[in-house]
Amino acid sequence: MGRSGLPTTLVICCPLPSGMPQATAEACLESGRRAALPVTWIAGIERLPLIVGDRRTVAAPHVALAIPANQSRQELRQLLARAAADVPGLDAAVIRGSLPADHRRVLVDCGIRVVCRDQLDDTTRGSRRPAPHGWPCRSTLWGLWEVTQTPATPPGLVSRLLPWASLSGPQAGSLAVVDIGGGLGPVADTSSIRSQMEQWRSWAERRKAAGEVVFATLSELPALIAGAGRLPVGGSVLKAA
Repeated sequence: MGRSGLPTTLVICCPLPSGMPQATAEACLESGRRAALPVTWIAGIERLPLIVGDRRTVAAPHVALAIPANQSRQELRQLLARAAADVPGLDAAVIRGSLPADHRRVLVDCGIRVVCRDQLDDTTRGSRRPAPHGWPCRSTLWGLWEVTQTPATPPGLVSRLLPWASLSGPQAGSLAVVDIGGGLGPVADTSSIRSQMEQWRSWAERRKAAGEVVFATLSELPALIAGAGRLPVGGSVLKAA
C-alpha cells in the first residue's frame, strides 16, 4: 500500500460538449454503463436533460456542470438555478480559467461543493481546510473544494507502446482526476473513449482486490477528502467499481 496505507483514488471524467453529435453522446453514455465505471459526465446546460433522462446510465450525482468562462455573477447564478432544475442536488462543476472570489460564494450559495479546474489561481489566502498531503486540491472558502485534473495516459496504453517502461499509473495514496475525452474534441469517436475506459478499468482491476485503488466521482470527493486521513490500511469510504 501507499502513503499512510491510503489507496490511489481515481476520478474518471468525460466531457460531452455541445458540438458532439447526440448519437455519439448517447453511445458514450452507454459505454460508461457497460464499463461499470463511476464516470463523471461533464456537460453544459443544454446536455443535462440527455444525461439525467436515462437513469439506467448515470444518476444525478455523476454529473458536473461545465460553466462557460467569463460569466458575470448574475449569469452564473442564473445558470446554476437552471441546472439545479434539471438535476436536483447538482453539486459539482467544471470551470476553465480564473475563478474570482465572489464567484466562489455564488457556487456555494447554489449548492456546488466541488469544482474541477485546469489550474488553481495564485492566492495569498491559505486553505481553510486541510487536504491529504500531495492531493491537487484546496478549499479557500468553507463548503467548496477546488481540484485540478491530472495529466495521465492509460497505463495499459503506455505499456504497449513502451514495453521497456515500468510506469504503473498514478502513485499510491494519490488523487488522480483524469479527463478521458477532453483532448479528443467534439468529433471524438466512441471507440476512443471506450478504449480509455477499458484501459483504466483493466489497470484498476489488478489493484482493487488488495484495496490499492478506489474509484470516485467528483461529487464524492469532499467526503473522501475529509475522511482520507482517517482511513485504515486498505480501507475505503467508497465502493470500488
